[in-house]
Amino acid sequence: MTLLERPRRRTTRWLARTVLALVVTTATTLGLAAPALAATGTVQASGGLYVRSGPGTGYSVVGSVANGATVNITCQTTGEWINGNWGATNIWDRLDNGGYVSDGFVYTGSNGQVAPSCSSSRADNAVAWYEARFGSTAYEGYCEMAAENAYGRTGIYASAMADWNDAVARGTAHRGDLNAPRGALVFWNISAPYGHVGISRGDGSFVATSVNGRIGSARLPYYANYLGWSWPNF
Repeated sequence: MTLLERPRRRTTRWLARTVLALVVTTATTLGLAAPALAATGTVQASGGLYVRSGPGTGYSVVGSVANGATVNITCQTTGEWINGNWGATNIWDRLDNGGYVSDGFVYTGSNGQVAPSCSSSRADNAVAWYEARFGSTAYEGYCEMAAENAYGRTGIYASAMADWNDAVARGTAHRGDLNAPRGALVFWNISAPYGHVGISRGDGSFVATSVNGRIGSARLPYYANYLGWSWPNF
């Protein structure tokens, strides 16, 4: 399935934006809640577009949509940067079936956000899981379990190195890249043969176990032998 077709650049739907602005302004003036509007878009990818379980190519494929299909966008969030039809973007569209597609291959009439922000994305929830446990030593020696538990899963991989090696085998590993997006797993080749894993906060820092002997946060790379990052395969 290819995602390489590059149609003409988007035009701004100024009239629709003007009407929406008037609606929001009027609602605010009257003390009413502004409506949370969904949006629609048209897929522009020559071979169709994969639908994934999260905002990145490392998430599992849960379906696909054909080139030219109209999709309903319930909300948008940030995730993996994709070089789409209109340049690089980290905006991902959540569809009404719960799956995600890169906005870089969906024509919406704008290069920016056109739908409400998705509240409590998987990445946000995973980071918050660690943050709620700052200072805890309960997961010392169980970094992979902590990362999986943060995403609501358990027992997927035997160790952080097993997780990383699978990402390498699947072609989703970003070797040596310190610009890990929010929610991505970050890996180190330490504590042989088990390795170490944490979750990126998307700002150059990460959350993990074994930060000064407990769950905490630090700047990348922090430990020695940084391997890179990958989206979770769970």
